[in-house]
Amino acid sequence: MHHGIRAAIVAASVVAIHGCGDGGRDDAGADGSASEDDGVGPDASGDASVGDSGSVSLSASSSVDDSGDDALDGSDDGPKFDVGDGDTDGDTEGRECTCGSQLEFSYIWVANSSESTISKINTVTMVEEGRYLSRSDSNGNPSRSSVSLSGRTAAVANRNGGVIAIHATPELCDPMTNGVPDLQTSTGAADVLPWGQDDCIKWYADFAYTTQRPIAWLPGELDPATCTYENERLWTSGCATGTHANIQVHRLDGDTGTVLDTVEVAGFACSYFGGYGGAVDPQGNFWISELGTTLARVDGQTLQTQVWQMPNAAYGITVDHLGRPWTANNSSGTGSATRFDPMTEMFQTAPVGLEAGQSGIQEDAFGRMWVHDGYSAGVGWMDVDTMEIGGMIPYGQVANGICKGISIDLNGNVWSVCSTEAFRIDPDTQQVDVYSGLNYAYTYSDMTGWALQNASCDPRG
Repeated sequence: MHHGIRAAIVAASVVAIHGCGDGGRDDAGADGSASEDDGVGPDASGDASVGDSGSVSLSASSSVDDSGDDALDGSDDGPKFDVGDGDTDGDTEGRECTCGSQLEFSYIWVANSSESTISKINTVTMVEEGRYLSRSDSNGNPSRSSVSLSGRTAAVANRNGGVIAIHATPELCDPMTNGVPDLQTSTGAADVLPWGQDDCIKWYADFAYTTQRPIAWLPGELDPATCTYENERLWTSGCATGTHANIQVHRLDGDTGTVLDTVEVAGFACSYFGGYGGAVDPQGNFWISELGTTLARVDGQTLQTQVWQMPNAAYGITVDHLGRPWTANNSSGTGSATRFDPMTEMFQTAPVGLEAGQSGIQEDAFGRMWVHDGYSAGVGWMDVDTMEIGGMIPYGQVANGICKGISIDLNGNVWSVCSTEAFRIDPDTQQVDVYSGLNYAYTYSDMTGWALQNASCDPRG
């Protein structure tokens, strides 16, 4: 397994994380069959997209002392982050551009599915700093989320159709988005602005689908002259039952939400809610899993598709630092997770030992692949290389008892998102902190942006 001092890893990769997040419940029986109760909502209303207000220049310098303090912990130690002025003269003297976000904040974005909103929670202070509608009719049923590698934008897919993108901080927002001078944006859970009034909504893309879940940003291109990312794009997938035989995959422009490419994945049926989860590998290929045994890849260069049948029905999906997709197994008793090697086209199942049925899944900076150990018992991990079961951390009783989402934040904490609560777990001290106030949260995709950073930048070097 890969080990090291966490602060040094953070300094080397200079990462900062933020992310977005389901309404009725995506459940399945022990046999892998679907039993979701969220129903099918109406088509989205087709609101006009809002363009980006401009790029932000990012620069960073890192300094880590021997104390091993983590970044963004409120102390004077650890990596130092600066937001630059957007120089474009090509002068890079004194500037160190490293892979990943170089912004001085860390957020987790969680979808309150039943109220069609998205919560932005500061992972250091545990304060919710914004809550945003995900669709004009408040019936989006938002779910899977992703954060751009630059860290500037979070995007979330509505299960009833439509994708929304949100600026990560007020400084990035356009104060004239809603046509009214000065910046109007949400400040917390009790401050949800009406549709079209929040200046931090970057764009909304309408899709007339009855199911739309997978969403994942591509890495983009780092400009060393300005330390900014260009051509940031994202993948999404959906379909309309009764209209599409197979799922449809789209690549969107990250600045505007415009559809750039569309491909149908032959052999991936528009059933079992279509594509259930999605993740991007270091080459920008899009991996999609089914609430069943279908796994597909859309090549980021050629748009060619491939489909495989997995040995176990899948739930959450992620890609590790070697570009291998992992899925948390949908039912208990079949092992914790399944790993696919794209080179050999072989599947391998982790041993039984963690009750990871219907869990999210994500790798941390130490080669530990985290999943839930039961719906509310706690979290556990397996070695990303050997697949052997490692430790387990309980966090006690939760208010609802349904825990799905797994994510890693900038400081290496493991997050577990349940229906009304989000637990932050320090894997070293096993300290557990909780944020309450969510409303049927159901996010288990890359809600902090760490998975994309981990796959694209590989903090192990």
